[in-house]
Amino acid sequence: MRQIIALAVLAALSGCAVGPDYERPAQATPPTWRHAESVASAADLANVAWWKGFGDPRLEALVQLALDENADLKIAASRVMEFAARRDLAKSQELPQVSIDGRSSRDKLSEERQTQLAYRTPINSANYELKARVSWELDIWGRVQRTNEAYLADLLAIEETRRAITLTVVSDVVSTYVELLAADRELALLKSDLASRQSALKYNETRQKQGGSSMLPVLVAKAAVEQTEAAIPAKEREIAAAENALSILVGSAPAAVARSRDLSTLATQAVPSGIPSEVLAQRPDVRAAEQNLIAANARIGVAKAEYFPTISLTGLFGYASTDLTRLISAPASFGSLGTDAVVKVFTAGRIDANVRQAEATRALQLESYRKAVQNAFFEVEDALVFHRKVAERTALLKRQRDTTQAVAAMTRKRFESGLIPVFEVLDAEREVTAVDRQLVEVQRDGHLSLIRIYKAMGGGWRQAAPDLLAGQASAKTN
Repeated sequence: MRQIIALAVLAALSGCAVGPDYERPAQATPPTWRHAESVASAADLANVAWWKGFGDPRLEALVQLALDENADLKIAASRVMEFAARRDLAKSQELPQVSIDGRSSRDKLSEERQTQLAYRTPINSANYELKARVSWELDIWGRVQRTNEAYLADLLAIEETRRAITLTVVSDVVSTYVELLAADRELALLKSDLASRQSALKYNETRQKQGGSSMLPVLVAKAAVEQTEAAIPAKEREIAAAENALSILVGSAPAAVARSRDLSTLATQAVPSGIPSEVLAQRPDVRAAEQNLIAANARIGVAKAEYFPTISLTGLFGYASTDLTRLISAPASFGSLGTDAVVKVFTAGRIDANVRQAEATRALQLESYRKAVQNAFFEVEDALVFHRKVAERTALLKRQRDTTQAVAAMTRKRFESGLIPVFEVLDAEREVTAVDRQLVEVQRDGHLSLIRIYKAMGGGWRQAAPDLLAGQASAKTN
């Protein structure tokens, strides 16, 4: 008994666990972004519901519907619950395992034995038994501790992955909605251009009938009308495809999507900024990569613990009697208490192989973490330069539009005065339409670039993806 108590005390006091303790890898981070905007830094991007900044209630409703009904998010949430159960299963190894079983039987002895039964031996008898078995592995080498570290890291990694998926879904909903509004605007421009070209066709048909011109201007105007008419179905197909994609994102069957604003009336937002090191704490994919590294690091200790003996306390306690009424009594009690020690003497290299595999997995997860960090920096820089160049292109296109409109107005006056043919008028109007469509594109790209910046900086995940593990004291995050 003294030896058993000593082992229990040793297990309780032992804080030693084989294998390396986790340390966050050193990562070179630039002090500032190359293309940072000169605006105030966002206080806490993770808490910013940036999609509400567009001022479109319909867009906000679509985002909320996606958060509630998107199939990928439901799958991700189920995965979190699965890994939470795995974590609890691993944690159960910390405590003693107790099982209780009972047994009863009635026996009849044969009277026709070769050896006769002793005098007054009862032919019929009953047996009753109730016993409890206890087993507790003493975690002297930290195998259970490292196992729990690994499963907790697995759980936190899958939760961060869910948050990353959530940001992707929200960004896809907002981006698709913006693209839908842009397609609506482009369709409106096409229809306006078609009306203008139909008017030009009627004008040339009237002149030709009155003998004021040949048939050639009519045919040129008609070709311009047909060219625009052919572009409209393609744009309508694009709009339907965007509506279908948006419907799937919000978890519904493909259908038309209501809009509450025009592309030009979407509110503009300030570009968030901050130092690069903050991105490491904000982006769920980087956080998930680090948790995967923590899990791989802990599993090295799990593998190395197999080199050492497994020591367990065992106990058996119970009652046995032939009389059910006297089963729970002191004379009917029995029990035993002891220790089990298992030493792996020969495993044909299995333990060495497990350790090498665990170390290789850690090396892989280390590089994956570094790659995730590098990718985060790349995406933020790329989004920032995209936003800046879109703004520069917008200013240039606005000046170009003023010029093309002036050219078109002067060309039409010269045509009406009979100084130039209709071809030049159509060419000038085509230039105006082309610039208008490019302005729609850059307006769309301006919003899309902002979406990319917020997503790249990990903005809004606390708003979009509340903690599914809240209330589990053993698995606190953030």
